[in-house]
Amino acid sequence: MRVLVKLLLTLLAAADVASAFVPPMHTKNFLCRVQSAVDDADTAASVQIPPFIASPVLEQVYPALIAHKDKYGNPNIPLGSADGKRCSTLRRLHFQNKLTEEEAAHLTDLGFRFHSFEDVYYECDFDEMLQKLMDYQQEFQTFQIPKKYEPDPELGAWVTMLRRLKQIDDLPEDQVSKLDAVEFEWISTRKCGSSFMKRYREVLDKLTEVHDVGGDEAVAELLSNDAEIKKWIDAQKQVLANGKLSESRVQYMEDLPGVDWMK
Repeated sequence: MRVLVKLLLTLLAAADVASAFVPPMHTKNFLCRVQSAVDDADTAASVQIPPFIASPVLEQVYPALIAHKDKYGNPNIPLGSADGKRCSTLRRLHFQNKLTEEEAAHLTDLGFRFHSFEDVYYECDFDEMLQKLMDYQQEFQTFQIPKKYEPDPELGAWVTMLRRLKQIDDLPEDQVSKLDAVEFEWISTRKCGSSFMKRYREVLDKLTEVHDVGGDEAVAELLSNDAEIKKWIDAQKQVLANGKLSESRVQYMEDLPGVDWMK
């Protein structure tokens, strides 16, 4: 395939055939894309797969990860391509503890971004996960699944996120209806939760209470007087600046009433 691409590039450049197939104004961009494909193929062809890699998915996508890192500075191939989908699969495999420690450590060293706890809900198919949840309920006669459920960590994380999103009215109504129909238990009897979410709920409740009474000005006054809340918000800004705040947590922060937390 790489040889054919190179041959095509040579023919287009030498014989000016591109104008017969591509509008003149786009010919240069077209040739650039072809050259980029050739460069990526060259990089991928020269990559040696580390001997400790056992995952078929990782082995298949590894050359593309290295090519993407060489070109863009990171191995996080976006969705929209077959390799992007394989990256998404890698994240799910990692969350399910189906990558070896050595594989996970190597990907981390490359700068590969794994799922945060909150990302699981957005990556998983709702109906697929609902069926898993119903299987769990049928076996154990409860929806009180542990957040860190070892046989299926993804399911435990997904259920936890359902409850969190419902609490802030951010769960789609059709999903709420489906869960209500099976009598899902919206309140967890397990006293657990990430430190971020525990503090977030406290801050959200306080800001909402103040905002309902006095609007944005009241929130601004509160932040000028409450050093602890302001310190926590500033800490999240720093985490974001370091590139370590997940998209879901960014959304949570943007939902804080009366706070332009990005300033």
